[in-house]
Amino acid sequence: MATAVENTTEFDFIVVGDLPYTTYLGGTAGCVVAGRLAENPNVKILVIEAGISNPGDVDAITTPARAFELRDSKYDWAYKTTMIDRPEYTRIEKPNTRGKTLGGSSCLNYYTWIPGSAATFDDWAEFGGDEWTWEKCREYLYKPATYHDDHKLFSPELKYIGQDGPLPISHSDLIPEVAGFRNALTSAWLSKGEQLTDDVHNGTMRGLWKCLNSIYNGKRSSSWMYLVGKPNVAVMSKTNSKRLVIENGKAIGVEVIGPDGNDYSFTAKHEVIVSSGVFESPKLLMLSGIGPKSALTQYGITAVVDSPHVGQNLLDHPILPHVFRIKDGHGLDNHLLRAGLEKDAATSAYRWKNKGPLTSGLLELVGLPRIDDRLNKIPEYVVAKAANGGLDPFGPAGQPHFEIDFVPMFSDAFQWHIPAPARGEYLTVIVDLLRPLSKTGTVTLNSADPLEQPKVNLNFFADDLDIVAMREGVRWVDDLLMTGEGMREIIGEDYPWPMPRHSDEAMNKMILERSQTGFHPCGSLRMGKDINQGAVDSKLRVYGVEKLRVIDASVIPVIPDCRIQNSVYMIGEKGADMIKATYPELYA
Repeated sequence: MATAVENTTEFDFIVVGDLPYTTYLGGTAGCVVAGRLAENPNVKILVIEAGISNPGDVDAITTPARAFELRDSKYDWAYKTTMIDRPEYTRIEKPNTRGKTLGGSSCLNYYTWIPGSAATFDDWAEFGGDEWTWEKCREYLYKPATYHDDHKLFSPELKYIGQDGPLPISHSDLIPEVAGFRNALTSAWLSKGEQLTDDVHNGTMRGLWKCLNSIYNGKRSSSWMYLVGKPNVAVMSKTNSKRLVIENGKAIGVEVIGPDGNDYSFTAKHEVIVSSGVFESPKLLMLSGIGPKSALTQYGITAVVDSPHVGQNLLDHPILPHVFRIKDGHGLDNHLLRAGLEKDAATSAYRWKNKGPLTSGLLELVGLPRIDDRLNKIPEYVVAKAANGGLDPFGPAGQPHFEIDFVPMFSDAFQWHIPAPARGEYLTVIVDLLRPLSKTGTVTLNSADPLEQPKVNLNFFADDLDIVAMREGVRWVDDLLMTGEGMREIIGEDYPWPMPRHSDEAMNKMILERSQTGFHPCGSLRMGKDINQGAVDSKLRVYGVEKLRVIDASVIPVIPDCRIQNSVYMIGEKGADMIKATYPELYA
Protein backbone atom coordinates (compact mmCIF):
# COMPACT_ATOMS: atom_id res chain seq x y z
CA MET A 1 0.00 0.00 0.00
CA ALA A 2 1.10 3.55 -0.56
CA THR A 3 2.17 5.46 2.53
CA ALA A 4 2.26 8.99 1.16
CA VAL A 5 0.16 11.33 -0.94
CA GLU A 6 1.95 11.87 -4.23
CA ASN A 7 1.18 14.99 -6.26
CA THR A 8 -2.58 14.79 -6.04
CA THR A 9 -5.28 16.35 -3.92
CA GLU A 10 -8.31 14.66 -5.49
CA PHE A 11 -9.40 11.12 -4.75
CA ASP A 12 -12.48 9.04 -5.46
CA PHE A 13 -13.06 8.41 -1.75
CA ILE A 14 -11.52 9.84 1.40
CA VAL A 15 -11.58 7.82 4.60
CA VAL A 16 -11.02 10.18 7.52
CA GLY A 17 -9.33 8.26 10.28
CA ASP A 18 -7.39 9.93 13.03
CA LEU A 19 -8.09 6.29 13.60
CA PRO A 20 -8.56 5.80 17.29
CA TYR A 21 -10.45 2.61 17.88
CA THR A 22 -14.00 2.50 18.49
CA THR A 23 -13.25 -1.51 20.95
CA TYR A 24 -12.55 -0.90 20.00
CA LEU A 25 -12.41 0.55 16.48
CA GLY A 26 -12.57 3.74 14.43
CA GLY A 27 -9.38 2.86 12.64
CA THR A 28 -10.52 -0.71 12.38
CA ALA A 29 -13.62 0.02 10.33
CA GLY A 30 -11.83 2.66 8.25
CA CYS A 31 -9.21 0.21 7.02
CA VAL A 32 -11.94 -2.31 6.21
CA VAL A 33 -13.82 0.24 4.10
CA ALA A 34 -10.71 1.50 2.33
CA GLY A 35 -9.50 -2.01 1.59
CA ARG A 36 -12.82 -3.15 0.17
CA LEU A 37 -13.31 0.00 -1.96
CA ALA A 38 -9.77 -0.49 -3.28
CA GLU A 39 -10.79 -3.83 -4.82
CA ASN A 40 -11.39 -1.79 -7.96
CA PRO A 41 -7.74 -0.95 -8.80
CA ASN A 42 -8.84 2.13 -10.75
CA VAL A 43 -10.37 3.78 -7.69
CA LYS A 44 -8.08 6.12 -5.75
CA ILE A 45 -8.55 6.26 -1.98
CA LEU A 46 -6.97 8.50 0.64
CA VAL A 47 -6.79 7.41 4.28
CA ILE A 48 -6.08 10.13 6.85
CA GLU A 49 -4.25 8.67 9.87
CA ALA A 50 -3.09 10.55 12.95
CA GLY A 51 -0.73 7.82 14.12
CA ILE A 52 1.94 5.70 12.49
CA SER A 53 1.34 3.84 9.23
CA ASN A 54 3.41 0.72 9.95
CA PRO A 55 1.99 -1.08 13.03
CA GLY A 56 3.07 -4.43 11.61
CA ASP A 57 6.67 -3.43 12.30
CA VAL A 58 6.13 -2.75 16.01
CA ASP A 59 6.87 -5.80 18.17
CA ALA A 60 4.78 -4.55 21.09
CA ILE A 61 1.76 -4.41 18.76
CA THR A 62 2.28 -7.71 16.94
CA THR A 63 3.28 -9.84 19.97
CA PRO A 64 0.03 -11.05 21.56
CA ALA A 65 1.00 -11.21 25.24
CA ARG A 66 2.48 -7.70 25.15
CA ALA A 67 -0.90 -6.03 24.56
CA PHE A 68 -1.11 -4.75 28.14
CA GLU A 69 2.12 -2.79 27.59
CA LEU A 70 0.43 -0.57 24.98
CA ARG A 71 -1.77 1.27 27.42
CA ASP A 72 -0.56 4.87 27.84
CA SER A 73 2.14 4.34 25.21
CA LYS A 74 2.81 6.54 22.18
CA TYR A 75 0.32 4.35 20.29
CA ASP A 76 -2.50 5.26 22.70
CA TRP A 77 -4.72 8.34 22.43
CA ALA A 78 -5.07 8.10 26.23
CA TYR A 79 -8.37 9.95 26.61
CA LYS A 80 -9.36 11.73 29.77
CA THR A 81 -12.77 10.31 30.57
CA THR A 82 -15.51 10.87 33.09
CA MET A 83 -16.34 7.35 34.19
CA ILE A 84 -19.06 8.02 36.76
CA ASP A 85 -21.08 11.21 37.21
CA ARG A 86 -23.60 10.61 39.97
CA PRO A 87 -24.79 13.28 42.43
CA GLU A 88 -22.91 11.66 45.31
CA TYR A 89 -19.90 10.35 43.41
CA THR A 90 -17.92 11.54 40.38
CA ARG A 91 -14.79 9.94 38.98
CA ILE A 92 -12.60 11.11 36.10
CA GLU A 93 -9.84 8.84 34.77
CA LYS A 94 -6.92 9.08 32.36
CA PRO A 95 -5.95 7.36 30.19
CA ASN A 96 -8.81 5.64 28.40
CA THR A 97 -7.03 3.62 25.73
CA ARG A 98 -7.79 4.01 22.01
CA GLY A 99 -5.34 3.01 19.31
CA LYS A 100 -3.28 5.78 17.67
CA THR A 101 -1.98 3.89 14.66
CA LEU A 102 -3.15 2.65 11.28
CA GLY A 103 -5.77 0.07 12.15
CA GLY A 104 -6.80 1.92 15.31
CA SER A 105 -7.57 -0.17 18.35
CA SER A 106 -7.45 -3.41 16.40
CA CYS A 107 -3.74 -2.87 17.09
CA LEU A 108 -4.22 -2.37 20.84
CA ASN A 109 -7.23 -4.42 21.83
CA TYR A 110 -7.35 -7.76 23.63
CA TYR A 111 -8.22 -9.89 20.61
CA THR A 112 -11.48 -11.68 21.48
CA TRP A 113 -13.43 -12.56 18.30
CA ILE A 114 -17.05 -12.94 19.33
CA PRO A 115 -20.19 -11.64 17.58
CA GLY A 116 -22.97 -11.15 20.12
CA SER A 117 -26.47 -12.58 20.37
CA ALA A 118 -28.91 -12.68 17.47
CA ALA A 119 -31.64 -11.15 19.65
CA THR A 120 -29.46 -8.14 20.43
CA PHE A 121 -28.82 -7.46 16.75
CA ASP A 122 -32.55 -7.75 16.13
CA ASP A 123 -32.95 -4.85 18.57
CA TRP A 124 -31.02 -2.72 16.07
CA ALA A 125 -34.03 -2.82 13.74
CA GLU A 126 -35.78 -0.22 15.90
CA PHE A 127 -33.14 2.23 14.70
CA GLY A 128 -31.80 0.91 11.40
CA GLY A 129 -34.70 -1.07 10.00
CA ASP A 130 -34.75 -4.68 8.85
CA GLU A 131 -31.37 -4.53 7.10
CA TRP A 132 -29.63 -4.39 10.47
CA THR A 133 -31.19 -7.52 11.98
CA TRP A 134 -29.15 -10.62 12.77
CA GLU A 135 -30.07 -12.30 9.49
CA LYS A 136 -28.90 -9.26 7.52
CA CYS A 137 -25.70 -8.83 9.55
CA ARG A 138 -24.46 -12.37 10.07
CA GLU A 139 -22.79 -12.79 6.67
CA TYR A 140 -20.78 -9.66 7.40
CA LEU A 141 -19.79 -10.96 10.83
CA TYR A 142 -18.20 -13.95 9.06
CA LYS A 143 -16.82 -12.09 6.03
CA PRO A 144 -13.76 -10.37 7.59
CA ALA A 145 -11.91 -13.47 8.76
CA THR A 146 -10.25 -16.71 7.75
CA TYR A 147 -10.64 -19.29 10.51
CA HIS A 148 -7.74 -21.56 11.42
CA ASP A 149 -7.69 -24.71 13.54
CA ASP A 150 -4.29 -26.06 12.55
CA HIS A 151 -4.21 -28.69 15.32
CA LYS A 152 -7.73 -29.97 14.54
CA LEU A 153 -8.89 -29.49 18.14
CA PHE A 154 -12.37 -28.26 17.24
CA SER A 155 -15.28 -29.28 15.05
CA PRO A 156 -14.61 -28.73 11.34
CA GLU A 157 -18.08 -27.20 11.13
CA LEU A 158 -16.69 -24.07 12.80
CA LYS A 159 -14.99 -23.06 9.57
CA TYR A 160 -18.19 -21.15 8.72
CA ILE A 161 -16.95 -18.45 11.13
CA GLY A 162 -14.57 -17.19 8.44
CA GLN A 163 -13.31 -18.66 5.18
CA ASP A 164 -11.93 -16.04 2.83
CA GLY A 165 -11.40 -12.82 4.78
CA PRO A 166 -8.16 -10.84 5.09
CA LEU A 167 -8.03 -11.31 8.86
CA PRO A 168 -6.60 -14.63 10.15
CA ILE A 169 -8.20 -15.78 13.40
CA SER A 170 -7.69 -18.83 15.59
CA HIS A 171 -8.50 -20.26 18.99
CA SER A 172 -6.34 -19.30 21.94
CA ASP A 173 -3.17 -21.31 22.30
CA LEU A 174 -3.85 -23.71 25.16
CA ILE A 175 -0.41 -23.18 26.62
CA PRO A 176 0.88 -25.90 28.97
CA GLU A 177 2.03 -23.39 31.61
CA VAL A 178 -1.59 -22.82 32.68
CA ALA A 179 -3.06 -26.26 32.00
CA GLY A 180 -3.71 -26.73 35.73
CA PHE A 181 -5.63 -23.46 35.96
CA ARG A 182 -7.58 -24.21 32.79
CA ASN A 183 -8.64 -27.63 34.05
CA ALA A 184 -9.55 -26.31 37.49
CA LEU A 185 -11.74 -23.55 36.06
CA THR A 186 -13.51 -25.96 33.73
CA SER A 187 -14.23 -28.31 36.64
CA ALA A 188 -15.55 -25.47 38.77
CA TRP A 189 -17.79 -24.23 35.97
CA LEU A 190 -19.33 -27.67 35.45
CA SER A 191 -19.69 -28.29 39.18
CA LYS A 192 -22.03 -25.29 39.37
CA GLY A 193 -24.34 -26.78 36.76
CA GLU A 194 -23.10 -24.52 33.97
CA GLN A 195 -22.45 -25.66 30.41
CA LEU A 196 -19.50 -25.61 28.03
CA THR A 197 -19.66 -24.42 24.43
CA ASP A 198 -17.39 -24.37 21.39
CA ASP A 199 -19.63 -22.18 19.24
CA VAL A 200 -20.85 -18.70 20.13
CA HIS A 201 -21.06 -17.51 16.52
CA ASN A 202 -24.48 -18.95 15.63
CA GLY A 203 -26.50 -16.27 17.40
CA THR A 204 -26.61 -17.95 20.82
CA MET A 205 -23.94 -17.22 23.41
CA ARG A 206 -24.00 -19.19 26.64
CA GLY A 207 -21.48 -21.18 28.64
CA LEU A 208 -17.72 -21.42 29.13
CA TRP A 209 -16.06 -20.88 25.77
CA LYS A 210 -12.56 -21.55 24.51
CA CYS A 211 -11.73 -18.15 23.18
CA LEU A 212 -11.34 -17.30 19.49
CA ASN A 213 -8.95 -14.43 18.81
CA SER A 214 -7.65 -12.04 16.18
CA ILE A 215 -4.33 -13.88 16.51
CA TYR A 216 -2.73 -16.42 14.20
CA ASN A 217 0.64 -18.10 14.18
CA GLY A 218 1.77 -16.10 17.20
CA LYS A 219 1.00 -12.66 15.71
CA ARG A 220 -1.78 -10.11 16.14
CA SER A 221 -4.20 -9.72 13.25
CA SER A 222 -5.26 -6.11 12.63
CA SER A 223 -7.39 -4.27 10.11
CA TRP A 224 -4.39 -2.70 8.34
CA MET A 225 -4.14 -6.12 6.68
CA TYR A 226 -7.04 -5.04 4.45
CA LEU A 227 -4.69 -2.55 2.79
CA VAL A 228 -1.87 -4.96 1.95
CA GLY A 229 -1.37 -5.19 -1.81
CA LYS A 230 -3.60 -2.16 -2.46
CA PRO A 231 -1.34 0.42 -4.19
CA ASN A 232 -4.37 2.58 -4.96
CA VAL A 233 -4.74 3.40 -1.24
CA ALA A 234 -2.67 6.37 -0.08
CA VAL A 235 -2.13 6.69 3.65
CA MET A 236 -1.32 10.14 5.00
CA SER A 237 0.02 9.33 8.46
CA LYS A 238 0.73 11.56 11.46
CA THR A 239 -2.02 13.82 10.14
CA ASN A 240 -4.99 15.22 12.06
CA SER A 241 -8.31 16.07 10.50
CA LYS A 242 -9.36 19.69 10.98
CA ARG A 243 -12.81 19.90 9.43
CA LEU A 244 -14.94 18.48 6.67
CA VAL A 245 -15.40 20.69 3.62
CA ILE A 246 -19.13 21.06 2.95
CA GLU A 247 -20.49 23.06 0.03
CA ASN A 248 -24.14 23.39 -0.98
CA GLY A 249 -25.14 20.63 1.42
CA LYS A 250 -22.54 18.15 0.10
CA ALA A 251 -19.31 16.88 1.61
CA ILE A 252 -16.61 17.47 -0.98
CA GLY A 253 -13.45 16.93 1.03
CA VAL A 254 -11.47 17.45 4.20
CA GLU A 255 -9.00 19.93 5.64
CA VAL A 256 -6.18 18.42 7.65
CA ILE A 257 -3.12 19.39 9.66
CA GLY A 258 -0.16 17.58 8.15
CA PRO A 259 2.86 16.11 9.94
CA ASP A 260 4.73 19.35 9.23
CA GLY A 261 2.06 21.40 11.02
CA ASN A 262 0.74 22.97 7.82
CA ASP A 263 -2.86 22.82 6.60
CA TYR A 264 -3.79 20.77 3.53
CA SER A 265 -7.06 20.22 1.67
CA PHE A 266 -8.16 17.13 -0.23
CA THR A 267 -11.29 16.57 -2.26
CA ALA A 268 -13.36 13.47 -2.85
CA LYS A 269 -15.02 12.86 -6.20
CA HIS A 270 -17.63 10.56 -4.73
CA GLU A 271 -17.81 10.45 -0.91
CA VAL A 272 -16.10 11.25 2.36
CA ILE A 273 -16.24 8.46 4.92
CA VAL A 274 -15.65 9.35 8.56
CA SER A 275 -14.14 6.43 10.49
CA SER A 276 -12.40 8.27 13.28
CA GLY A 277 -13.94 6.35 16.14
CA VAL A 278 -16.50 6.82 18.84
CA PHE A 279 -14.81 9.87 20.35
CA GLU A 280 -13.25 11.59 17.34
CA SER A 281 -15.99 11.07 14.74
CA PRO A 282 -18.60 13.17 16.59
CA LYS A 283 -15.89 15.73 17.37
CA LEU A 284 -15.08 16.10 13.68
CA LEU A 285 -18.75 16.44 12.75
CA MET A 286 -19.25 19.12 15.37
CA LEU A 287 -16.14 21.02 14.27
CA SER A 288 -17.64 20.92 10.77
CA GLY A 289 -20.98 22.37 11.90
CA ILE A 290 -22.95 19.15 12.28
CA GLY A 291 -24.38 18.66 15.74
CA PRO A 292 -26.63 20.16 18.40
CA LYS A 293 -26.88 23.85 17.48
CA SER A 294 -26.59 25.08 21.06
CA ALA A 295 -23.37 23.12 21.57
CA LEU A 296 -21.86 24.48 18.35
CA THR A 297 -22.66 28.14 18.94
CA GLN A 298 -21.02 27.89 22.36
CA TYR A 299 -17.69 27.63 20.52
CA GLY A 300 -18.47 30.00 17.66
CA ILE A 301 -19.14 27.22 15.16
CA THR A 302 -21.83 27.93 12.56
CA ALA A 303 -24.42 25.17 12.48
CA VAL A 304 -24.63 23.57 9.02
CA VAL A 305 -27.02 20.89 10.33
CA ASP A 306 -28.75 21.05 13.71
CA SER A 307 -28.38 17.32 14.50
CA PRO A 308 -29.35 16.67 18.12
CA HIS A 309 -27.96 13.14 18.45
CA VAL A 310 -24.39 13.92 17.43
CA GLY A 311 -22.24 13.07 20.45
CA GLN A 312 -25.16 11.66 22.43
CA ASN A 313 -26.17 8.09 23.35
CA LEU A 314 -22.59 6.99 24.17
CA LEU A 315 -22.56 3.41 25.44
CA ASP A 316 -19.90 1.18 26.97
CA HIS A 317 -19.62 -1.90 29.17
CA PRO A 318 -18.74 -1.21 32.80
CA ILE A 319 -16.43 -3.84 34.26
CA LEU A 320 -15.27 -4.78 37.72
CA PRO A 321 -11.76 -6.27 37.80
CA HIS A 322 -10.71 -8.29 40.83
CA VAL A 323 -7.54 -10.20 41.68
CA PHE A 324 -6.99 -13.43 43.58
CA ARG A 325 -3.74 -15.07 44.59
CA ILE A 326 -3.60 -18.56 43.08
CA LYS A 327 -1.45 -21.55 43.85
CA ASP A 328 2.07 -21.37 42.44
CA GLY A 329 2.43 -23.13 39.10
CA HIS A 330 -0.98 -22.01 37.80
CA GLY A 331 -0.32 -18.46 36.54
CA LEU A 332 1.83 -16.55 34.07
CA ASP A 333 3.20 -13.77 36.29
CA ASN A 334 6.73 -15.18 36.40
CA HIS A 335 6.67 -15.95 32.68
CA LEU A 336 5.58 -12.49 31.56
CA LEU A 337 5.84 -9.85 34.31
CA ARG A 338 9.03 -10.43 36.28
CA ALA A 339 12.65 -10.81 35.31
CA GLY A 340 13.95 -14.31 35.84
CA LEU A 341 14.46 -17.71 34.29
CA GLU A 342 10.80 -18.23 33.36
CA LYS A 343 10.58 -14.91 31.52
CA ASP A 344 13.89 -15.54 29.78
CA ALA A 345 12.60 -18.91 28.62
CA ALA A 346 9.32 -17.40 27.37
CA THR A 347 11.17 -14.69 25.44
CA SER A 348 13.54 -17.22 23.89
CA ALA A 349 10.71 -19.59 22.91
CA TYR A 350 8.89 -16.79 21.12
CA ARG A 351 11.95 -15.36 19.41
CA TRP A 352 13.35 -18.62 18.09
CA LYS A 353 10.35 -20.96 17.83
CA ASN A 354 7.29 -18.65 17.82
CA LYS A 355 5.93 -20.61 20.75
CA GLY A 356 5.27 -20.21 24.45
CA PRO A 357 3.34 -17.77 26.65
CA LEU A 358 4.06 -14.73 24.47
CA THR A 359 1.91 -16.19 21.67
CA SER A 360 -1.08 -16.08 24.00
CA GLY A 361 -3.78 -13.44 24.13
CA LEU A 362 -3.84 -14.36 27.85
CA LEU A 363 -7.52 -15.15 27.72
CA GLU A 364 -8.13 -18.83 26.99
CA LEU A 365 -11.53 -19.22 28.63
CA VAL A 366 -14.47 -16.80 28.63
CA GLY A 367 -17.64 -17.30 30.65
CA LEU A 368 -21.06 -16.15 29.42
CA PRO A 369 -23.51 -16.78 32.27
CA ARG A 370 -26.97 -15.69 33.34
CA ILE A 371 -27.64 -15.19 37.05
CA ASP A 372 -31.46 -15.15 37.15
CA ASP A 373 -31.64 -16.95 40.52
CA ARG A 374 -29.65 -14.21 42.21
CA LEU A 375 -31.34 -11.28 40.49
CA ASN A 376 -34.84 -12.57 41.22
CA LYS A 377 -34.10 -12.27 44.95
CA ILE A 378 -33.37 -8.54 44.66
CA PRO A 379 -36.52 -6.42 45.32
CA GLU A 380 -35.53 -3.52 43.07
CA TYR A 381 -34.76 -5.91 40.22
CA VAL A 382 -38.16 -7.60 40.62
CA VAL A 383 -39.85 -4.20 40.37
CA ALA A 384 -37.85 -3.27 37.26
CA LYS A 385 -38.64 -6.61 35.62
CA ALA A 386 -42.35 -6.17 36.25
CA ALA A 387 -42.19 -2.64 34.80
CA ASN A 388 -40.53 -4.15 31.72
CA GLY A 389 -43.53 -6.33 30.98
CA GLY A 390 -42.10 -9.27 32.86
CA LEU A 391 -38.95 -9.33 30.70
CA ASP A 392 -35.51 -9.36 32.24
CA PRO A 393 -34.12 -5.86 31.55
CA PHE A 394 -30.53 -7.18 31.32
CA GLY A 395 -31.23 -10.00 28.85
CA PRO A 396 -34.83 -9.94 27.66
CA ALA A 397 -34.37 -12.67 25.05
CA GLY A 398 -32.14 -14.95 27.08
CA GLN A 399 -28.85 -13.21 26.32
CA PRO A 400 -26.02 -13.69 28.82
CA HIS A 401 -25.90 -11.18 31.64
CA PHE A 402 -22.11 -11.07 31.81
CA GLU A 403 -18.92 -11.80 29.99
CA ILE A 404 -16.45 -13.13 32.55
CA ASP A 405 -12.79 -12.98 31.54
CA PHE A 406 -10.29 -15.11 33.43
CA VAL A 407 -6.71 -13.89 32.95
CA PRO A 408 -4.18 -16.09 34.83
CA MET A 409 -1.86 -13.25 35.84
CA PHE A 410 -2.01 -9.78 37.37
CA SER A 411 -3.34 -7.41 34.70
CA ASP A 412 -2.65 -3.75 35.46
CA ALA A 413 -4.36 -2.59 32.24
CA PHE A 414 -7.68 -2.96 34.06
CA GLN A 415 -6.54 -1.68 37.47
CA TRP A 416 -3.73 0.77 37.07
CA HIS A 417 -4.15 2.16 40.59
CA ILE A 418 -3.01 -1.12 42.16
CA PRO A 419 0.70 -1.98 42.27
CA ALA A 420 1.84 -5.18 40.60
CA PRO A 421 2.64 -7.81 43.25
CA ALA A 422 6.33 -8.49 43.72
CA ARG A 423 5.98 -12.25 43.99
CA GLY A 424 3.49 -15.05 43.62
CA GLU A 425 0.96 -15.92 40.91
CA TYR A 426 -2.43 -14.33 40.44
CA LEU A 427 -5.76 -14.47 38.64
CA THR A 428 -7.43 -11.33 37.29
CA VAL A 429 -11.19 -11.79 36.97
CA ILE A 430 -13.08 -9.23 34.87
CA VAL A 431 -16.85 -9.06 35.31
CA ASP A 432 -18.38 -7.26 32.32
CA LEU A 433 -22.03 -6.12 32.49
CA LEU A 434 -23.22 -6.71 28.94
CA ARG A 435 -26.48 -4.79 28.73
CA PRO A 436 -26.24 -1.83 31.10
CA LEU A 437 -29.37 0.22 31.60
CA SER A 438 -27.36 3.45 31.80
CA LYS A 439 -27.42 4.91 28.29
CA THR A 440 -26.71 8.61 28.70
CA GLY A 441 -23.01 8.94 27.93
CA THR A 442 -21.88 11.91 25.83
CA VAL A 443 -19.06 13.16 23.65
CA THR A 444 -18.91 16.97 23.51
CA LEU A 445 -16.36 19.59 22.56
CA ASN A 446 -13.81 21.09 24.91
CA SER A 447 -13.06 23.83 22.38
CA ALA A 448 -13.02 24.55 18.65
CA ASP A 449 -9.36 23.47 18.49
CA PRO A 450 -9.14 20.31 16.32
CA LEU A 451 -6.06 19.17 18.24
CA GLU A 452 -7.81 19.20 21.61
CA GLN A 453 -9.46 15.99 22.71
CA PRO A 454 -13.24 15.96 23.14
CA LYS A 455 -14.94 15.79 26.50
CA VAL A 456 -16.01 12.19 27.13
CA ASN A 457 -18.52 11.16 29.78
CA LEU A 458 -19.28 7.43 29.87
CA ASN A 459 -21.73 8.09 32.73
CA PHE A 460 -21.60 4.55 34.09
CA PHE A 461 -24.14 3.61 36.77
CA ALA A 462 -26.51 6.49 36.05
CA ASP A 463 -29.14 3.81 36.63
CA ASP A 464 -28.88 2.32 40.14
CA LEU A 465 -29.91 -1.12 38.90
CA ASP A 466 -26.61 -1.45 37.03
CA ILE A 467 -24.81 -1.33 40.39
CA VAL A 468 -27.09 -4.04 41.75
CA ALA A 469 -26.51 -6.27 38.73
CA MET A 470 -22.75 -5.79 38.86
CA ARG A 471 -22.70 -6.54 42.59
CA GLU A 472 -24.55 -9.81 42.14
CA GLY A 473 -22.45 -10.76 39.13
CA VAL A 474 -19.27 -10.33 41.18
CA ARG A 475 -20.76 -12.47 43.95
CA TRP A 476 -21.75 -15.16 41.45
CA VAL A 477 -18.22 -15.39 40.10
CA ASP A 478 -16.77 -15.34 43.61
CA ASP A 479 -18.88 -18.33 44.56
CA LEU A 480 -17.77 -20.18 41.40
CA LEU A 481 -14.08 -19.60 42.12
CA MET A 482 -14.09 -20.03 45.90
CA THR A 483 -16.36 -23.07 46.19
CA GLY A 484 -16.33 -24.70 42.74
CA GLU A 485 -14.60 -28.05 42.36
CA GLY A 486 -11.00 -27.68 41.27
CA MET A 487 -10.75 -23.91 41.75
CA ARG A 488 -11.32 -24.04 45.50
CA GLU A 489 -8.11 -26.07 45.78
CA ILE A 490 -5.96 -23.43 44.06
CA ILE A 491 -7.67 -20.12 44.89
CA GLY A 492 -6.10 -17.90 47.53
CA GLU A 493 -6.69 -14.53 49.13
CA ASP A 494 -7.89 -11.33 47.47
CA TYR A 495 -5.27 -8.88 46.27
CA PRO A 496 -4.46 -6.26 47.44
CA TRP A 497 -7.22 -6.17 50.06
CA PRO A 498 -10.27 -8.27 50.97
CA MET A 499 -13.49 -7.74 49.05
CA PRO A 500 -16.43 -6.73 51.32
CA ARG A 501 -18.56 -9.62 50.07
CA HIS A 502 -21.17 -9.64 52.81
CA SER A 503 -22.24 -5.99 52.78
CA ASP A 504 -24.42 -4.65 49.96
CA GLU A 505 -23.52 -1.07 50.89
CA ALA A 506 -19.78 -1.73 50.93
CA MET A 507 -19.97 -3.71 47.69
CA ASN A 508 -21.86 -0.87 46.00
CA LYS A 509 -19.20 1.61 47.10
CA MET A 510 -16.42 -0.69 45.90
CA ILE A 511 -18.05 -0.93 42.47
CA LEU A 512 -18.17 2.85 42.15
CA GLU A 513 -14.54 3.14 43.23
CA ARG A 514 -12.98 0.26 41.28
CA SER A 515 -15.09 -0.24 38.16
CA GLN A 516 -13.52 0.56 34.81
CA THR A 517 -14.38 0.70 31.13
CA GLY A 518 -14.50 -2.50 29.15
CA PHE A 519 -13.01 -0.46 26.28
CA HIS A 520 -16.14 -1.09 24.19
CA PRO A 521 -17.48 2.43 23.48
CA CYS A 522 -20.12 2.88 20.80
CA GLY A 523 -23.28 4.78 19.92
CA SER A 524 -22.14 8.43 19.82
CA LEU A 525 -23.44 8.82 16.23
CA ARG A 526 -26.05 6.13 16.34
CA MET A 527 -28.17 5.24 13.36
CA GLY A 528 -31.82 6.23 13.44
CA LYS A 529 -34.88 6.23 11.23
CA ASP A 530 -34.77 10.05 11.13
CA ILE A 531 -32.67 12.89 12.50
CA ASN A 532 -34.79 12.94 15.65
CA GLN A 533 -33.66 9.40 16.48
CA GLY A 534 -30.09 9.28 15.27
CA ALA A 535 -27.22 11.00 13.46
CA VAL A 536 -27.01 8.65 10.44
CA ASP A 537 -29.55 6.70 8.44
CA SER A 538 -29.66 2.97 7.77
CA LYS A 539 -27.13 3.40 4.95
CA LEU A 540 -24.82 5.19 7.42
CA ARG A 541 -25.30 8.51 5.61
CA VAL A 542 -25.12 11.58 7.81
CA TYR A 543 -28.49 13.30 8.06
CA GLY A 544 -28.49 16.71 6.42
CA VAL A 545 -25.30 16.32 4.36
CA GLU A 546 -24.95 14.46 1.07
CA LYS A 547 -21.91 12.35 0.14
CA LEU A 548 -20.96 11.89 3.78
CA ARG A 549 -21.08 8.66 5.80
CA VAL A 550 -19.90 7.50 9.18
CA ILE A 551 -18.66 3.93 9.33
CA ASP A 552 -17.35 2.90 12.73
CA ALA A 553 -18.67 1.82 16.15
CA SER A 554 -20.22 5.21 16.79
CA VAL A 555 -23.22 4.20 14.62
CA ILE A 556 -24.12 1.23 16.85
CA PRO A 557 -27.56 1.83 18.46
CA VAL A 558 -27.64 -1.12 20.94
CA ILE A 559 -24.38 -2.28 22.45
CA PRO A 560 -23.44 -5.88 21.53
CA ASP A 561 -23.53 -8.29 24.46
CA CYS A 562 -19.82 -9.08 24.26
CA ARG A 563 -16.61 -7.44 23.10
CA ILE A 564 -17.40 -5.40 20.03
CA GLN A 565 -14.42 -6.04 17.73
CA ASN A 566 -16.27 -8.48 15.45
CA SER A 567 -19.26 -6.12 15.22
CA VAL A 568 -17.11 -3.20 14.09
CA TYR A 569 -15.49 -5.24 11.35
CA MET A 570 -19.03 -6.21 10.32
CA ILE A 571 -20.04 -2.55 10.11
CA GLY A 572 -17.01 -1.82 7.96
CA GLU A 573 -17.82 -4.69 5.60
CA LYS A 574 -21.51 -3.86 5.40
CA GLY A 575 -20.82 -0.15 4.97
CA ALA A 576 -18.36 -0.85 2.14
CA ASP A 577 -21.00 -2.90 0.32
CA MET A 578 -23.51 -0.08 0.76
CA ILE A 579 -21.08 2.33 -0.88
CA LYS A 580 -20.38 -0.12 -3.71
CA ALA A 581 -24.11 -0.48 -4.35
CA THR A 582 -24.34 3.32 -4.69
CA TYR A 583 -21.73 3.35 -7.48
CA PRO A 584 -22.47 0.42 -9.80
CA GLU A 585 -20.37 2.07 -12.51
CA LEU A 586 -17.34 1.44 -10.26
CA TYR A 587 -18.34 -1.88 -8.74
CA ALA A 588 -20.48 -3.73 -11.27
